[in-house]
Amino acid sequence: MPCLEIATNIPKERITPEVVADLSKLFSTTMRKPEQYCMVRVIPGQLMTFGGSFNPCAVATVMSIGNLGVQENKAHAQKIFEFTEKTLGIPNDRMYIIFTDKPASEIGYKSTTFHEILGLK
Repeated sequence: MPCLEIATNIPKERITPEVVADLSKLFSTTMRKPEQYCMVRVIPGQLMTFGGSFNPCAVATVMSIGNLGVQENKAHAQKIFEFTEKTLGIPNDRMYIIFTDKPASEIGYKSTTFHEILGLK
C-alpha cells in the first residue's frame, strides 16, 4: 500500500523503465513492505521551477499506512534523495518530499479498504 510519486522537470527520455524498477525496489526496502504492495509513479517532463530556476527539480509524495514518523521519514528521505541525485541528477536542495501517513480506512484496494483487509475494528 505504500505509494511514492515523483513529479519532475527531467525529460521523459531520461526516466527509463529500469530507473522506475530500481526506484520501486529501493522504495520497497526503505518502507519495509513487499514490493508487490508498493506503487511508484514518476511523472517526467513537468513545467516546474524551484527557487525561480528551471534547473532539475522535483516534488515527491510518500503515502503509507504506518512506517512513517520522525525517525522513519529521515531514513526514507535519505534513501530517496540519494537515488534521485545519483540517478536523475536532481540535487537534494532542489526537491521536497511530502510524507503522508494515512489511516487504513482511507485507502481502498480490492473493492474495499485496508481497514477491512487488515481486520481492524
